[in-house]
Amino acid sequence: MAEAERADVVVVGGGQAGLAASYYLSQAELPHVILDAERRVGDAWRRRWDSLELFSAARYSALPGLPFPGDPQHFPGKDEAADYLEGYAQTFQLPVKLHTRVSSLAGVDGGYRVNTDAGGYQGEQVIVTTGAYQHPIVPAPAAKLHGDVAQLHSADYRNPEQLATDQVLVVGAANSGAQIAEDLAASHRVHLSRGHRLARLPRRLLGKSLHWWGDHLGLLTASLDGSWRGQTQRGDLLIGTSLRQLARRHRVRLVGRTVDAEGRTVRFADGRTLEAEAIVWATGFRSDYLWIGVPQAVDERGLPIHRRGVTQAPGLYFLGMHNQYSRGSSLIGFVRHDAAFIADRIVDRSKGECKRRTGPIPTGPNGPGRS
Repeated sequence: MAEAERADVVVVGGGQAGLAASYYLSQAELPHVILDAERRVGDAWRRRWDSLELFSAARYSALPGLPFPGDPQHFPGKDEAADYLEGYAQTFQLPVKLHTRVSSLAGVDGGYRVNTDAGGYQGEQVIVTTGAYQHPIVPAPAAKLHGDVAQLHSADYRNPEQLATDQVLVVGAANSGAQIAEDLAASHRVHLSRGHRLARLPRRLLGKSLHWWGDHLGLLTASLDGSWRGQTQRGDLLIGTSLRQLARRHRVRLVGRTVDAEGRTVRFADGRTLEAEAIVWATGFRSDYLWIGVPQAVDERGLPIHRRGVTQAPGLYFLGMHNQYSRGSSLIGFVRHDAAFIADRIVDRSKGECKRRTGPIPTGPNGPGRS
């Protein structure tokens, strides 16, 4: 095995969570490296659909130490968010290694080895900040559709021009599906397939942004539970335009949950059918932690075992997962709370390791190290 590049801490993932963690590690002057597969910092945001805006106003869309530019009350677009993250890494000279895709993580003497397509890295401690949404979920009925039915997952949707058909079915009525349906409605006949109902809130409430209320009432940082198997998939809120508003203002046709398909025909739980021309599957993502070969950190399903991101594998942490500790855990403006918590654990453990290597500090009548 080739010699691995060494760092006190290896951060896997250079998105908002990884950058926030790096900020705090840099403040503590703890040597570390961030490994990221993208060409540029922020590319995960750049790949989202063109009209996407953050739910949080700019004031609540900043990482620690650097305000988001522009009017604090405006809702930034996805490219603004991407450029902010890239500027953040440059401002604080964070040690990001791009074009570096991680393939495996395993325990070794003295810590962990992280293998990438650009070589190996070894760290005494590791933070996994890749999030829980690596692989798009496409339901089984998709495979039963005729080949001339255009199909896209929300991960690949960019704008209405991608779909040359007159009619589009959007499957999934959570935030992504509702926003994409609204984006398409000006130029297409849109059907929106919904499952269970989601609670809905507007982006502004009584003149204040939703995240202003969440921040001032402590709702976005309050602990969700204390389980070692911290639940990371709870029901979400629908934020912004309601489904009723989509139907009334944008003439989006609401149909039931998609249950089956054959040829061109899509069947819904409410008994209706639709001869589909194009479908956008806004059906979510699944996590992928199977590359982590550390049994104490993931269960038999490959899901993280943690308490606020701290695993039972010494020196191995998760950060930035959806609802990891609070409703703000994966939000760009609130991930700093978990990042600071994890960084404190890392610094404390690093100091403990240093003491074990050097032995106890001699003490005398004048205090530590003096005699």
